[in-house]
Order: sequence, then structure tokens, then C-alpha cells
Amino acid sequence: MHFSKSTNRLLITLLILIKLNQYQSVKIPFFDTIKCKFYECCQEPYLLRNYTKLENLLNEKLYGQPLVKSTLLTSIKGHLELKNPSKALVLSFHGSAGVGKTFVSQILAESLYLKGTKSNFFKFFIATKDFDLNQKIDLYKERLKKEIEQSVKLCEYSFFVFDEIDKIPIGLLDTIKTYIDYNHEIGGVDFRKSIFIFLSNIASKKINELNLENDRKNLPREEFKLDKFQELIIKDAYNNKGASEKGMFHSSIIDGWLVDYYVPFLPLERKHVKKCIKNELKNYNFNDNFSVHF
Repeated sequence: MHFSKSTNRLLITLLILIKLNQYQSVKIPFFDTIKCKFYECCQEPYLLRNYTKLENLLNEKLYGQPLVKSTLLTSIKGHLELKNPSKALVLSFHGSAGVGKTFVSQILAESLYLKGTKSNFFKFFIATKDFDLNQKIDLYKERLKKEIEQSVKLCEYSFFVFDEIDKIPIGLLDTIKTYIDYNHEIGGVDFRKSIFIFLSNIASKKINELNLENDRKNLPREEFKLDKFQELIIKDAYNNKGASEKGMFHSSIIDGWLVDYYVPFLPLERKHVKKCIKNELKNYNFNDNFSVHF
């Protein structure tokens, strides 16, 4: 690949500026403005905070989950609009497989970052892929600390998702306690504006049982009480120790009341599944005239 002499000079100058700006004693005026034209930065237009987009996506693509919608919209906006939040926002999503936990975390990333899930400030960990072996827990702890600290140094509005928390080695989750606690700064870095979300199947049976109980009372989902579900989830998450030494058993995060909301994802009814199928088929240019039968 060949560049003109002027382009080569520009690139060389930019590289020199980047190198110089790495030293705290050398601060170049307008450097960040120049850099952000080429790289993702922790500012507009890369940071969106598009609450309208978030609400619209939840309304259009998430079905049968009124508790999720109301809790997410309130907590996300409330946290990000605070100039100095007291701690990082921590949400724990619970429910059976296929009810939308991962999907909602992706919707949130698309609403907060211009690059969505491809943003450098969005980190997605999968327990069975990233933290699968109990005997490597010390290695995982160091890696987790490093990734969280590096990300928040780049952008205080970083967003971390931990999938399959029910399969994470017991004790590993406590590694992040320092970053989500009521600490103003750690090593000169403020973690209070970041967001942490846990996804798991923990307490899914309890959620389904309470959902069925409410259904038998002919209670609409819009009238379900979040606190009733949260009580069940906390008890199940804290007291259940898996056979493989995995999960949130006796986690200091639960002990310390550091999770802001335990969010229940309800089982989908047939009408919700039909809407999901229709919505997906639209991506393949099907129109609204077709019907789904099963």
C-alpha cells in the first residue's frame, strides 16, 4: 500500500504525538480532539446514552418481561445521569435459558455506545469459556482485575457482562467486590460510573413457580411485584452450592448488598414466542401478513 508524501508525514506526526502524549509530563493541546477522529474515545459521539433508543428496542423486541423493562430503564438512566454516583451499578439477571437475558445486555450496549457490542468499553465474559477450571481461580482473579482496571482507565463508563454466573468458580466473583463497592477511587481510578451485569439460570425454578402462582390468581404480569421475586432470587443464589463448586454461594457481593437489582426474567408464554418468531422472520423480508401456528 502506497501513500502520498503528505499522508505519510501526517501519519508519522500522529504517531509521534501519540507516543509523546503517553508521558504525563508532556500534554499536547487539542491532542484528544485529533486522536478521537481516528480512535474510539470516552466521549460523544462514541458514548450515546440513548435512553429513547433503549426504551424503543425493549418495547419492540422484548416480550413478556414488564419487570425487566421498568427496572432497566429506571436504573440505567438514574445511574448515568448522576454526576457522582455512590457506586457502580450492578444488576443480576435471572431466568431460564432463552428468555432474553443476553439479548437485553446487547440491546443495552447498542443504546450506550456508538459501536455497540464492538465497543472497546464493552466486555463480555462467559464462565464456561473464560473461567472454566476451578483450579485456575487465582489466575482468573489476576486476569479479571487487570481487564477491569484497564477498561475503566480508558473509560469510566465501561460496561461489563458476566454470563453463566451459575457456572463460575465459587469465590471468583468476589474479586470484583472492590470495584463495585462504595469506594471513591482505587489507585487513582474511579469505578463508580461503570456498569456490571450478571446473567444466570440461578433461581429460574423459583421464578417460574412464583410466575405460575400469580397466573393462577389471574394477576397480569404488569402487576407483578419485583420485591417478591428478589427475595426468592437472593435466598436461592446465596444458599445453593452446586456440585461443581460453582455459582454465587455465600458471595460477599450478596452479603454486602452490592447488587442493586435482582431482575427476574419470566418464562415466555406461547403468544410471546410467536411474537419473537415473527420479529425474527422480518429480518428475512417476511411481511406482517404471515401467521405462525404451533
